[in-house]
Amino acid sequence: MELYIKAGPDGTSVGDCPFAHFVRAVLRMKGLECTVIPCTQETKPVWLVQDCQGKMPCLRDGEERVTESSVIVKYLEDKYQTTKIECSDDIDVMMKVAPIFQSLAKFIKKIEFDEELERNLIEEIRILENHLQTSTGPYLCGATPSLSDLSLAPKLYHLETTLSNYYPETLEKVMQGKVKEYTELVLSLPAVRDTLYPREYVLKGWEQARS
Repeated sequence: MELYIKAGPDGTSVGDCPFAHFVRAVLRMKGLECTVIPCTQETKPVWLVQDCQGKMPCLRDGEERVTESSVIVKYLEDKYQTTKIECSDDIDVMMKVAPIFQSLAKFIKKIEFDEELERNLIEEIRILENHLQTSTGPYLCGATPSLSDLSLAPKLYHLETTLSNYYPETLEKVMQGKVKEYTELVLSLPAVRDTLYPREYVLKGWEQARS
């Protein structure tokens, strides 16, 4: 298998895409061998541009070519069921916490501080806090990590990195209670930790989004 993903600033290292990070974390947790190929706009193979509109992450497994992180992960879960990670509540939980990254993006992309956008982000974090308070274990679906954790972890890495750089006071507001404990827990998971990219890559990516 080959996984084509966004390259880092040097054009050859792993880039800062949280969706590609999700796929790589799933591959790592399932113990699957996969060659990761970072690409720039100029180094994407012809087939990727012509057959998949250049979309990344893109998994190539023999004749199969799969794009979109959620679709790739479903493909991996369906094909390699002996190492299944998904829990029965994963889809519902992922939908519940998905707005966190959307709210973060809106908040960070606006160069001037926006109190309403900060409030929206804090409200989404509060939903996560409430969910963790009622979970039957330290993870989103209970005692063991599942797909929803591997999906959210890269986004929390972006949240922690960007807020510490641009709005440290906001970071203090959101990194409290169960959310703080949970963030430390999921970022220490080997599947997540071993597939991280430098924080400076994250900041460089958001700098471009803010310009």
